[in-house]
Amino acid sequence: MRRHRLLVALTLLLAAAAVVLTLLVSDASDERASRGATTASAPPPPSRLTLAGLQPDRIIRRVEELRGLRLKRRPRFRVVPASRIDAIVRRQGERDGTEESPREERVSLALLKLLGLLPPGADLDRLQKTVSEQGILGLYDGARNEMIIVGRDGELPAAAEATVAHELVHAIDDQHFGIFRRLKVLARGPVDDVALAYQSLLEGSAEAVADRYAERYSVPRSAPGEEEQAERLRRELPFGMLLSLSFPYAFGSAFASSLGAPGDAPRLRAAFGERPPRSAVEIIDPRLYAADFRPTSVRVRAAAVLGDGWTAMQDEDRFSALDLVSLLAFTEEESVGASAIATSWRGGRYAYLRRRSDDGRGCTAPCLERDAFVGRVAMATPEAARRAAEAFGTVLVRHRRARPAGAGRWTVPGREGRSGAAAAIATGTTLALAYAPTPELAARLVRAND
Repeated sequence: MRRHRLLVALTLLLAAAAVVLTLLVSDASDERASRGATTASAPPPPSRLTLAGLQPDRIIRRVEELRGLRLKRRPRFRVVPASRIDAIVRRQGERDGTEESPREERVSLALLKLLGLLPPGADLDRLQKTVSEQGILGLYDGARNEMIIVGRDGELPAAAEATVAHELVHAIDDQHFGIFRRLKVLARGPVDDVALAYQSLLEGSAEAVADRYAERYSVPRSAPGEEEQAERLRRELPFGMLLSLSFPYAFGSAFASSLGAPGDAPRLRAAFGERPPRSAVEIIDPRLYAADFRPTSVRVRAAAVLGDGWTAMQDEDRFSALDLVSLLAFTEEESVGASAIATSWRGGRYAYLRRRSDDGRGCTAPCLERDAFVGRVAMATPEAARRAAEAFGTVLVRHRRARPAGAGRWTVPGREGRSGAAAAIATGTTLALAYAPTPELAARLVRAND
């Protein structure tokens, strides 16, 4: 599903502090928790940590040893205040051609609000600025071979050394495998899920090294003040956005480790080159990647059901395993069961359309009374499809104040007295979910391919 994502190589405070998605990736969380005992006993960092005090050349030598590859070109290191990071991230997106156009951003925002992944009053620009200024510890600009470390109140963060280690892995991987060139191509491609899978691989590789680095050299990945800041950020951001931001780090680390990271293992090298992951479900369940999984082709028939007067808001795209988790879980606790269900994802597709108004007027997002969404997912088993449909209904009632309007259909209240509807059905191994102006239309959408 097309959603606004930071397609730059960066270190998130959320990931470094390990405050999100710890329940989803229990094995990785347990491993990080055990390492946390080591880093917690480390001596406190200097009160005024400087770039010179970090000794970048020493960090480079250590990272090269852990990654098993040499840095071909030493990057330039620069400390930038947090207030400038948002502009740098946006400028990099514009330069790389991965920044959404104003219309694409408006459509993405409308869809996320329709699905309940962002609240009705959410301002995407403000949310991105919040993430950039409060949640980013550092980033690597491959085109300029530049390492940017975020300074706060005139000081480097306690996790600066581990941040540099993480970003140096991006530099090494890019110089050996051209990861940013490939990611740009995928990000401009027709299937967002493929770009997400590759982004998860490169962030996972960097996280695996940063974790090992912190453990071996007893350096903190975060300090108490930074953990509190990360916790505040988690409370401020909608869970759907947290899930999208954190996925490449939380799941990517476990995926890369399954391929032999942090070292230069043959399977990891193949994943960066001739055999990349093709879908988010392979990141969630690396066994599928090992089995050379190929997503099943799925069709949706929304336009045929809706008829004349409806316009596609986006090109049809893959409805991914991460999209499925997003619609089945609005809290971290719910995401445990949702991610388990999502391992049964075998393919998916969605369509998003809007009914034209008679007077040509626009519609304030979420446009419950004129928008329609349908997603169809091939699941591994009928039981998985049934559990997904039930979980979708539970989320609607619990978090969107939806009311049952018949078997597998609900009315969904909106703002200012407006309302829409949703429906879900499991037919064999096929799951169908829909939002539409009325329960009857939503039900027709989910039954369209029966």
